[in-house]
Amino acid sequence: MSLLRNRWLAVLVLAAVGAATSGMASAADPNLYFGAKFGVMSSDHSGYDDSWNLGGVVGYHFLDFNKGKSRYGTLSGEVELTVPVVKGDVNPNGDWKAWTIGAFAVYHSPDFSNVYFKGKAGAVHRDVTSSPSGLPGTGTSFDPAFGAGVGFRLNRRNSIELEATFMDTLTFLSAGFVF
Repeated sequence: MSLLRNRWLAVLVLAAVGAATSGMASAADPNLYFGAKFGVMSSDHSGYDDSWNLGGVVGYHFLDFNKGKSRYGTLSGEVELTVPVVKGDVNPNGDWKAWTIGAFAVYHSPDFSNVYFKGKAGAVHRDVTSSPSGLPGTGTSFDPAFGAGVGFRLNRRNSIELEATFMDTLTFLSAGFVF
């Protein structure tokens, strides 16, 4: 087996184990949540076509503003990791990809007919690589990031989210499932 095939097999096994254990962990603590997302990663640099990333989220609701008669939402902490699944093209004949890992403070609004809004701010470590190497806009950096989104609650625990996350020279537009 090639190294690339072994790496993909390891990723699939870890994803399956993670999905199985995350359900048990979130059942034990209702404030803990997990998510998976897929979306397009865009670069601000000229000549860079979009790449596609897959990501995972672990979050914890630590402050609930829904006490008493007023409903104001919740404040959470989230850690998000995205990995490239389809490289983007770079003109004239190259490609690029980006890995990101970020930590965010996240505000979730109260539900309005099962629809809620989400805003987040934090920091992201990103690693942008290209082939051939040395193209402008590549390298690693630690940058501030912010985002906004909308979610549709399917039941008490599960929801679908559409989100935009903005980093220094990257934008990640994603759709995801939270459980």
